[in-house]
Amino acid sequence: MNNIYLQWLNSFLTTNEEKEEMRNFSQKEIELYFNEKPLKFGTAGIRATMGPGTNQMNKYVYRQLAEGYAKFIRKNSTSKVPTILVAHDNRKNSDKFAFECAKVLSSFKIKAILFDKNKLLATPIVSYFIRKYEMDGAIIITASHNPKNYNGFKVYNSTGGQVCEEEANEIESYFPKNESILENIYVLNEEYIGYLNEDSILEYFKDARSCLVKTDVNEDKDFPIIFTAHHGTASYELPNFLNSLGYSNIIPVSEQCFPNSDFVNSPSSNPEEKESFDLSKQYADRTNAKIILGVDPDADRLAVVIKDNNETWNYLTGNEMGILFTNYLLENKKFNRDKFLVTTYVSTNLVDKIAEKNNFDVIKTGTGFKWLAKAVEENYKEKDFIVAYEEAIGSLNSTINRDKDSFQAAALALEMFDYYSKQNKTFIDVLEKEIYPKYGYWSGKTISFTIESLEWKEEAQRIVEFFKSYKDNIISEFKFEDNRWNDIANCLEIIYKNNNTLRLRLSGTEPKYKFYINVYGDSVQNSHELLHKVENNIREILSKI
Repeated sequence: MNNIYLQWLNSFLTTNEEKEEMRNFSQKEIELYFNEKPLKFGTAGIRATMGPGTNQMNKYVYRQLAEGYAKFIRKNSTSKVPTILVAHDNRKNSDKFAFECAKVLSSFKIKAILFDKNKLLATPIVSYFIRKYEMDGAIIITASHNPKNYNGFKVYNSTGGQVCEEEANEIESYFPKNESILENIYVLNEEYIGYLNEDSILEYFKDARSCLVKTDVNEDKDFPIIFTAHHGTASYELPNFLNSLGYSNIIPVSEQCFPNSDFVNSPSSNPEEKESFDLSKQYADRTNAKIILGVDPDADRLAVVIKDNNETWNYLTGNEMGILFTNYLLENKKFNRDKFLVTTYVSTNLVDKIAEKNNFDVIKTGTGFKWLAKAVEENYKEKDFIVAYEEAIGSLNSTINRDKDSFQAAALALEMFDYYSKQNKTFIDVLEKEIYPKYGYWSGKTISFTIESLEWKEEAQRIVEFFKSYKDNIISEFKFEDNRWNDIANCLEIIYKNNNTLRLRLSGTEPKYKFYINVYGDSVQNSHELLHKVENNIREILSKI
């Protein structure tokens, strides 16, 4: 019998409710949730379902994770009294888990700073505060856009960026053993607990405003803008920020713009998914709005939906917004030094063609914004920063913080929307009539597949192994050139002629695997047709495996 499971089942520390839940676990769930291996960092921190066990998220596991981070900070900080910001999102028990982490830090005589009586706080603002107040790092209790039964643990270093692999490995090495975490005791040291005033957000607003290019904050920009926070941390603060920029007609989707741990009115909390905007579109149709902004619960990612001149809604991808940001900044922002842009290997390769004609460096990283932030940190002092973006609707438009930032992305997107609207142009016009004719008729898409199984990693790996040996033309128009594994990106790359690529990667945080498609045609319509054929062929191949 599983000894760790029995320990939890018979302990006076676990509640009757938890014991009842544990008794109903299958043998497979017992093996998965109660074992000797601690949780590990993935693409964006540690994420898992909430519930009892050493491999689910609960107060005992959070204490374990916080101890590992506390020992890491104690070893690596040069501060006599290290300071760590502890924040959280809107998920169930996130506030309680945040205080548990603060308690552990205080027991190690590390100053744990909570935000204004432990209120929720957006991820990008946490990153900003680390740099602004010269803190040693941060803990954020969040699982981003994962389902509501998940929670997570993201940790940051003194640069304001998430810890990368080497630091994460060190933190993991300090985790107490799973066999002991139920009975480990941590004593709250109130001398090492502090709070950050809510007004400190105004400092972030001020510095974020200064990074914009053409926005006139004194101009009343009264066109309607629909906004949804998907019940997350940006519910009130992001509209306030945009109001401070002169956008006087922000229309929140009221059913989704209040914090709620059950995401009660959001069919999806992931703004990459079209159904997450169903309610927003109803608001837009009633108010004649042409643009919708949506963020995920921890407010680091922004999605933009716009209506084109044909009255059709367009869900812009992270790649499309990255291209638009890049093009706009190159044309409108003043640069004094050599320029650089940061993106990921699985993002669009059209940026390489833009770089060739505009003479700037493209730095490519693995998936996960921690890697993009690290590249920004390593280069911004010697070169002028353009933008960092990834295909998963995450971007950073300044150097005041080191994580993707929906606040700054929303501000820049609206600046661009206003600028182009005054020229009677939409984002689609700019892409299809200006950018693609100049650099190449590109189309791209990320196709995500969810595996409904506890053995999802094994199933996903089977898919990868199949495509490692797949050397056929994915469609007749694309001639196969190479099939290789990219260690930095941790993905399989299938290369075809004329810059057409197919990449396959396992998710580091969810039971998913993803295909990233880049295709080029000889017109906008042709590239869309080719993309559609590639997607259909991938789905057909998968149906036969």
